[in-house]
Amino acid sequence: MEAAQITTREGNFPVAGWVRSAVWFGLVAVVLYVAGWAVAGQRREDYDPTEQAISELFALGAPWVSRGPLVAGLVLSGIAFLWLAPALHRTLPGRGLPGPVLVVLAGLGTLGVVAAPCTDGCPGADTSVTDTWHAITAGVGYTALVLAPLAFAWRIRVELPGLARWSAIIGGTGLVLFGVYTVGLVDAAPGLQQRVFNTVADAWYVLVAVWVLRRDHRARRAAPAP
Repeated sequence: MEAAQITTREGNFPVAGWVRSAVWFGLVAVVLYVAGWAVAGQRREDYDPTEQAISELFALGAPWVSRGPLVAGLVLSGIAFLWLAPALHRTLPGRGLPGPVLVVLAGLGTLGVVAAPCTDGCPGADTSVTDTWHAITAGVGYTALVLAPLAFAWRIRVELPGLARWSAIIGGTGLVLFGVYTVGLVDAAPGLQQRVFNTVADAWYVLVAVWVLRRDHRARRAAPAP
């Protein structure tokens, strides 16, 4: 039997069962996605992770050795973000929908790149319909991915200043790195740049998931037996 939820300064704990499942799923999905592109990039021949985009690993015509792990990781991550958004909204203190909405957009963008993979070499928008849609969905997904930590940092700044500070640091760093990559300020190793800002952004989702799970575990241990 679930312990009764109590609203405190830190949020609503212990969390409901569906929230706990969503947070665990989000944590595992993000880790599997990062592991997927890291492993696939090493296993695929004639592929340079420091120069080539992650999307090239699951582009149209890409070998299954790289396409399979990436498609699986992206689908899991997209679903995880859609489930994680209401879970974080339900659990974390403060008001405002920008954070949860951005997590939803990150999920939709992630699923969108799977539905519209780029063509061989990922030449960019305006080269084909699928390349255009891939660029749009990737742009929306990445932008939402890096902005969500900043939105949640603002939301929880009063009740959870420590978590808010780390959320702002991670989100701000991810946003700057994403901007450098998008504008092309550094004309070297674009594949590595993409992986760095992607990993920094994903780190926040791991951080907030671990934070929620630890608070939930503590609250359930402290709750009186039913």
